[in-house]
Amino acid sequence: MYKTRQMLLVLLTCCCPATLFAQVSINVDISGIEPLLEDNVRLFLSIEQQKEHALMSEGRLRRLHKKAPQEIASALQPFGYYRAVINTELVQVSADQWLASYAIDPGPPLPITEFSFAISESMQNDPEFQELIQNLPLHKGDAFNHLKYENIKLSLSNLAYERGYFNTRFIDHRVEIDLNVYEARVHLDYDGSVRYNFGEVLLKQDVLDDDLLRRYIPFKSGEPYTLDALIDLQQSLNDSDYFQTVEVSPGEPLTESFEIPVNVALTPRKRHRYSFGLGYGTDTGARTKFSWEIPRLNAKGHRFDTGIGVSEIGYNLAAHYRVPVLNPRTDQMVYSAGVVKETTDTGESIIRTVGASLKRGKGDWRESISLNYQQEDYIIANVSNDSTLLMPGINWSRTWGNDFINTFDGLRFDIGLRGANTVVISDTSFAQVQGSIKGINSLNENNRIISRGSLGRIWADEFQQLPSSVRFFAGGAQSVRGYAYHSLGPVDQNNLVVGGKNLMVGSIEYEHSFSNKWAIAVFYDGGNAIDSLSDDLEQGAGFGFRWKSPVGPVRVDLASAITQDDRPWRLHINIGPDL
Repeated sequence: MYKTRQMLLVLLTCCCPATLFAQVSINVDISGIEPLLEDNVRLFLSIEQQKEHALMSEGRLRRLHKKAPQEIASALQPFGYYRAVINTELVQVSADQWLASYAIDPGPPLPITEFSFAISESMQNDPEFQELIQNLPLHKGDAFNHLKYENIKLSLSNLAYERGYFNTRFIDHRVEIDLNVYEARVHLDYDGSVRYNFGEVLLKQDVLDDDLLRRYIPFKSGEPYTLDALIDLQQSLNDSDYFQTVEVSPGEPLTESFEIPVNVALTPRKRHRYSFGLGYGTDTGARTKFSWEIPRLNAKGHRFDTGIGVSEIGYNLAAHYRVPVLNPRTDQMVYSAGVVKETTDTGESIIRTVGASLKRGKGDWRESISLNYQQEDYIIANVSNDSTLLMPGINWSRTWGNDFINTFDGLRFDIGLRGANTVVISDTSFAQVQGSIKGINSLNENNRIISRGSLGRIWADEFQQLPSSVRFFAGGAQSVRGYAYHSLGPVDQNNLVVGGKNLMVGSIEYEHSFSNKWAIAVFYDGGNAIDSLSDDLEQGAGFGFRWKSPVGPVRVDLASAITQDDRPWRLHINIGPDL
């Protein structure tokens, strides 16, 4: 008898919950309001939030349904709807299936009949606050919206902190809602008091001379405080590459002088940095590179780097000594030396160079003024020669856009001039100008158009005395695809390419992304290195695949040389950022 009672107790324990709390399935249907309001209603509705509850029963369901009208009304009020009409219905569709329906007429929104807004005089003269006022989301005559009202208050507080108003307060912040006459009256009065200025900048480091570091600071003591200036300083010190960690923070406000001291704590990078890489490109074949860098040679911020690269078409060895000058954030003097050997289908050259260049920022532009001494041994069209040139040059470049690795919309422009004269060391005289442009325009999230073009011109009395590094050639993954690297240009009597006086290359490409990492493309290229503008231009067209790697797109293209009789196909592989 005792065992029988135990078994009955176990059975009751197991079965009663399922019997007493048989779970029901609920669908909640809401109609009559726009999606934004519907989303908020569902957040307020207990029946929506608890419809998957393990202990949902008919009794609980009816209680939640009864609460729904008040919850819906509360959900609509933040958007200014205080006269909503709500029709509810609860229907049992089947034994365990229910439908809760809510047909909502939100009624007229509550209008703002009075909008009183004031800020202190110091803020009225601040351009950032002037812009905020011009873009207020609420005005007299608008429907009142609690969320927009709170957003105005939050925007005022945030901007005040960012602009150095540290003693702010709301003199008045009220919303009077009169449901009898159905109107809202908004009152906002914000006092910014005194704006603080930048005080002393305290540098905590033993890495670089303070005089050099202070040239990175984009503000002066006594200038009005802005958080953006601190972020700019943080970013510039990070970009300097001298430091492992950079911490820039405002100190405690000094109420007597209305100044904010700034604390800068810096930890140096390791003295040596090494890198090694492997790659492949159809222009160069398999390639490898090793580099060694000393980011900080001394307290004056001098740097040194050297590297060697080896590929199937040659090698290059280069060394640079860099000295920060003028504005160290953008300007440096670079002393360089290097050797480059390259063998292509059209010739061979060994170039030895020493030189100096001043690289600096000019507003949004980058400018490089250089002077290079170059000795070159070269073979073009089976003819060997050598050259000595002292070449002054200048180059300007500018890039528009935000992400230069994988770009949706952007533009890059480069133009450079260089030359030499027999009056000073050089064994031949010439002048050269070359420019390039590349634009990327997104059509939508998955499609973009990529266009590029290059133009160049050489003026020389004795063109045949110019080394191959100065002449123009076309063809390759970055030029006219479908043709080998540097395989296009004027030819001699033996039909061997010798290079041209002019360069003219253009390309248009359509790219479609079918996932976050993969894309396909079709393209058309045209151009050539030519001696006369009436010379023929070669054309190439094809298709390719793109893989978005961390260092930029990997491009694999199959292109046809469509102006050649047999229209041969050629594979091109290229890796690098979009701009």
